[in-house]
Amino acid sequence: MNEIELIQSLHNYNDAELFYQRYQEARKDPARFDAFLRSLDLQECLAKHYVIPEFRETMPEAMRDEYFYSDPDIGMVISKHNCFSPVFQHFHTYFESFYVFEGICIQEINGKRQTLRMGDFCILPPGVSHSISVQDSSIVINMINSSKVIENVFKNPLFYRNNVLSDFFVRNLHFSAQNNYLIFHTGNDQELKDLILQMMLEYINRYQEYEAILNAYFSIFFGKLLRYYENTAEISDSDAQKSRLSYEISQYIQENHRSTSLSEIAEHFGYSEEYMSRLIRQLSGRKYSDILADSRMKHAAALLKSTNLTVREIAYQVGYENPENFIRSFRKHNQKTPTEYRRSLDAEKQIG
Repeated sequence: MNEIELIQSLHNYNDAELFYQRYQEARKDPARFDAFLRSLDLQECLAKHYVIPEFRETMPEAMRDEYFYSDPDIGMVISKHNCFSPVFQHFHTYFESFYVFEGICIQEINGKRQTLRMGDFCILPPGVSHSISVQDSSIVINMINSSKVIENVFKNPLFYRNNVLSDFFVRNLHFSAQNNYLIFHTGNDQELKDLILQMMLEYINRYQEYEAILNAYFSIFFGKLLRYYENTAEISDSDAQKSRLSYEISQYIQENHRSTSLSEIAEHFGYSEEYMSRLIRQLSGRKYSDILADSRMKHAAALLKSTNLTVREIAYQVGYENPENFIRSFRKHNQKTPTEYRRSLDAEKQIG
C-alpha cells in the first residue's frame, strides 16, 4: 500500500464500520433493532471483535496487551478508530494515544467530556477508564504502545530530561496515576500528519526492519511535538507540584539504583528518611524497596538481553554485591533465574 491508497482507505468505511453503521441505523426503530440483533451470529461477532452492548460477551472491561500483540518489547499498533462504534467505558493495560486526523471526536474521562478537534493528540496511560465517540465520518488514528516500548523510547537521553512528555510517561510508568491524560493541540500541521501516515504505512506493509523504522518515526513524532507544541500541552493533574515531585523522585531512583539508599534520597530532596518513605508510598502506592528492586530488575533484564556479561557482572552492575541475592530477586520478579531468562531469549531468537 502507498500513501495515496492509505488516505483513500481512511476515507472509506471498513467492514466493522459498515456493521456499526447498520447497528446505529437499526437502533432508531425498536422492532427493526430487535430483528437486527436476532440475525447476528454471536460467535462470528466475537471472532471479529465487534463490540455490541446488548451482548455482554462482546463487552471487554479491559483492553489488554495480549489482545493486540504477543511481545511487549515490540508492542506497537497503529490503526484507524472505527466510526459509529458503540460508546462504552473501558480501560487499557497499555498506553493509548489517538490523533484526530480529520473532524472531531468526543472523549469522556471521569465524567468530564471533551471535544477533540483536528490535530489534537491525546495520550492515556494504563488503567484510566474512558470512552471515545466517533459518530460520523471523522478520521481518528489510534496508537497503542506497551509500557516496555514507551520505556525504551524514553531511555534515550534526548527524551529523558525535564519536559512534559518525560514527566507524563515516567510518572505513569512508575507511580500510580488516576484519570490522567495529556493532550497536545497541533492544528493542521501537515508535517505531523505525514509522520502519522508513514507510521501507518510501516505498520500495514511490514517490510523488512519495519519495527525499527516504526520506532524511529515514533521518536521523531514525539520530538516534533516537544519542539513545536509543548506550550499547548494540557494535562489532567490537579496538583502540579506533587506531579513534578513524583517524576523527580522516580527519575532519581532510576538513575542511581545501583548505589542509592532511602537515606540518600531523603537527603537529596531535603526530607527526613521517615518522611521520604511515607511520601514515596503516598505518591506511588508502593514501598521504596519495591520500586528500587523493580528498577534494578528491569536494568538487569536489559543487560541479559543486550550484553554477554556474566550473571555475577550483571549483579554488580545493578547494585548487588552478592550474586545469590540477585538471582533470588530476579527469580521473584521474572519467575526465572537470570540464566533461564537468557536461555529463553536465545530460544526465541532461534525460532524467529
